[in-house]
Amino acid sequence: MKHEKKREKIVSDLKNWRKDQAEAYKTYVKTSAVGLEFGLAIAVGALIGYFLDKYFASSPYCLIGGVIIGSIAAVKRIWLFSKSYLEKNKSDDK
Repeated sequence: MKHEKKREKIVSDLKNWRKDQAEAYKTYVKTSAVGLEFGLAIAVGALIGYFLDKYFASSPYCLIGGVIIGSIAAVKRIWLFSKSYLEKNKSDDK
């Protein structure tokens, strides 16, 4: 009887640990995706600006504009991610 309760507690703790690990991995993956999106948004903006500079012979104005637009898009993505993360955690606390 005593061993059975101890076994149930261990199994329960293991299930809770697995659930916590799964949540941690989900957070890591989402954060990594946002990091990649941040870099890619700036890189894509820079590439588009570079090719527009080549096409219009307006170096470096389109490149600078592309980097600025890519940076704005990247910051917006981080802001949206942070907002959804905070809302999720607020609802989890209740």
